[in-house]
Amino acid sequence: MTSMHLRATAIIIALFTFFLVSPVISSAQTDSNPAPSAEAAQETTEQDSTQADTLINLLQYKTELEKQIAETKKQIKKTSHQVDKDTLSAKLTDLKLQLQKVRQNFVKVATGLDLALFNEDAQQDFVWQEEVETLVRPLLQELKEMTKRPRQIERLKSRVAYFESRLPRSEEAVKNIDTLIEASKSQVLKWELGLLKTDFEKRRTNIENQLDVARFELGELTKDKQSFYESTKKVMAVFFKSRGKNILFAILAFAGVFFFFRLVDRIFKKSYPAFKSKERPFYVRLIEVMLLIFTVIAATSASLFTLYISGDWFLLSIAIIFILGALWTAREGFTRYYEQVKLILNLGSVRENERIIYNGVPWKVDRLALFAKLQNPALSPSRIRLPIGELENVISRPVGRNEPWFPCMIDDWVILSDGTRGKVISQSPDMVELVQRGGAYVTYQTSDFLGLNPKNLSRNFRLKSVFGIDYAHQADCTSTILAQAKEFIAARLEEDGYTKHVLNLNVEFESAAASSLNLVIIADFHSDIAALYGRLNRALQRYSVDACTHFGWNIPFDQLVIHKAE
Repeated sequence: MTSMHLRATAIIIALFTFFLVSPVISSAQTDSNPAPSAEAAQETTEQDSTQADTLINLLQYKTELEKQIAETKKQIKKTSHQVDKDTLSAKLTDLKLQLQKVRQNFVKVATGLDLALFNEDAQQDFVWQEEVETLVRPLLQELKEMTKRPRQIERLKSRVAYFESRLPRSEEAVKNIDTLIEASKSQVLKWELGLLKTDFEKRRTNIENQLDVARFELGELTKDKQSFYESTKKVMAVFFKSRGKNILFAILAFAGVFFFFRLVDRIFKKSYPAFKSKERPFYVRLIEVMLLIFTVIAATSASLFTLYISGDWFLLSIAIIFILGALWTAREGFTRYYEQVKLILNLGSVRENERIIYNGVPWKVDRLALFAKLQNPALSPSRIRLPIGELENVISRPVGRNEPWFPCMIDDWVILSDGTRGKVISQSPDMVELVQRGGAYVTYQTSDFLGLNPKNLSRNFRLKSVFGIDYAHQADCTSTILAQAKEFIAARLEEDGYTKHVLNLNVEFESAAASSLNLVIIADFHSDIAALYGRLNRALQRYSVDACTHFGWNIPFDQLVIHKAE
């Protein structure tokens, strides 16, 4: 191993040692504390004094409760009335509960431990509904506090509406009683009605008082009413003032731990050749996957621990609920994640350094990780990166010897099956752009371009030109005429300056058609004049007509023969 590798390994070991040993050192320092300072000794003395005072108060309260319990027991023995006994028994039960709580608090203050730790039954009891309630309670309390003012306003509005509807009825009841008193002649009835009137007047007065109080409280709550924007701004300011620091520290803890382990991963990859080799062994891939999983778990734990030590149970509850929800959602895609892990470990349907077809374009699998890297050397840019999940339904195969990655290169001339002919000026993973003779530009999506079966003219090309002569030349069409035509066309190619670009030239008999004997000119040209493909095709047709004129060969035309019935 080189010196650089040794230094990198030493750095990693030192960092791990620091993170592992620092809590132990801190704990040891806390436990041993060999030479406390004067301030520390003073704080310890004050703490002991406060603890002693608390224990004395608890003893006094315990003694008082014991006296009350003894007195209550005596009262229960003396009384003979069952209702009184039940009342005293309930009081005695309450006093005993208070005494038990005081004893537990005394032990807790004296020892610093909770007696519940030594209660085996309490340790074994687990009710998941209570645990969930304990987890969610801080969140609900925070939400309840945030909505306290709107709920108070709504409650007061309901009370005002209730009392406003009851006040007219109480007044109406008083009027009806007054009418009956005036109309009644019986003194006994007037007496009873007077008592009833007094009762309803008290009720009316009570309703008026309750209505005034509700209106006053509602006015106090609504007089400082702010706009929705101001209220939201105030709530957010209070939230970030109290919670923002904790959120920031949690994010920093997550990012710090995450990037630390990513740095460790990068150092390993740079230090050990196995991580950089083209054919990575299985154990290297497994280490990368396990390190990634451990990185996420460690970073998440660091952020949760930050919220825990800050005592922010509201944010901690939200974080835990979010994590549990994410895990619950992720269980639905377990099979998919399993397949993705197989791909990363190079055990799936796609393997590194093999060939795949993605979006209709051939690619070489350069690297499989959380993001797969694909390469096609014929394209620009030649690499793309995509999530590993995109390759779940793809199958790779070994790369064949001399297998092309694309049918053309930049500056090649091609002819497509739709008749388009042009020079390739750009080919990327998304688009292929051609420029035609005359300067027109044509653009295709790469997959569509490949679907049009491009014919590449820049690797030499062949032209075939067919012409027909009359049946009058049947005797010489397979011998003398072929030689004359070839000699004539070769001379014309030389006159036009194409001879140096001609790789092969031949004239052959093609077929006997209904009205003509067809000859074909076969000419192979060098790729240097691929741009003149159309001109050369027209030139061969012109040469064939000139040859017919020069040698007196008749060019037939289609004839329609009608036979007359006898």
